[in-house]
Amino acid sequence: MQEFTPRLRRQFRHLRVGADHANLFGDPIPAHLLSEYECEDVNAGLGRPLQRKYTSRPRNIRRAWNRIELFLPELMTPSVPAQKVLEMSTAHGAVLEVLRHFGHEVVGNDFANMLSGSDTAVSSVLRPVNHADPGRKTDDYGNAVDLENSEDVIWPYRNIIESVGIPMRIFDAGKTPYPADDKEFDVTICLQAIEHYCHADDWMVIVDEFCRITKGTIVILLNPPDRAAILDEGDYMIAFNQARMNLRRYASNGFRCVHSSIWFGQALGFKLMAV
Repeated sequence: MQEFTPRLRRQFRHLRVGADHANLFGDPIPAHLLSEYECEDVNAGLGRPLQRKYTSRPRNIRRAWNRIELFLPELMTPSVPAQKVLEMSTAHGAVLEVLRHFGHEVVGNDFANMLSGSDTAVSSVLRPVNHADPGRKTDDYGNAVDLENSEDVIWPYRNIIESVGIPMRIFDAGKTPYPADDKEFDVTICLQAIEHYCHADDWMVIVDEFCRITKGTIVILLNPPDRAAILDEGDYMIAFNQARMNLRRYASNGFRCVHSSIWFGQALGFKLMAV
């Protein structure tokens, strides 16, 4: 049985994340999006390197292309009017690169990475929304963190983002209100990021803020709770599952949940639309 274990493990992983890498509909990706990043060193200035898989632009673009095909296929239709799109915690920016290719106006958000540590004073996973300054001097990558001046934060994917020219707003998404006008964006996207902002008890505060700044569509994809559940000795899983149910039943601020989907073997994807 042992000789089959690696193969079965690969098959299981493919079932969990296959939607990110499969050729879903056979749509060709434009060649100009599949070149590598044109920056001398994606890790320049970081205390530790980025995960290697996220430094490959072709890999990032294919993953982003698939996610848009599944979550926001309407934005890949040439006849759709240009939308103003905000992606929270855009990281390498591939989702916004794809949407920009289809003529949309895109804006990214990011901030220092502060996930490490089991103490609520230093880990963004467990902190309450609108937390007090935790007093961290550096983030998980060794970058200096000046929470008094968010615009000066050097976030991990800065070199990649600057190489592809994505306009950015650098601010801590765990603190509301955001530096954005009411209904400024047509679409807000938050993929595998909301758990970086605050404890699951407070996620609906973040979702309400998404509704404030958005006119039409909000897409939220949760991460599986493995890391956060391990870090927390309390009731994180109860809060996580309650937040999922709140998203599934969301009907507030002029928005309603219109779709939920399976990702990583769980119902983790949610699409909210203005009604």
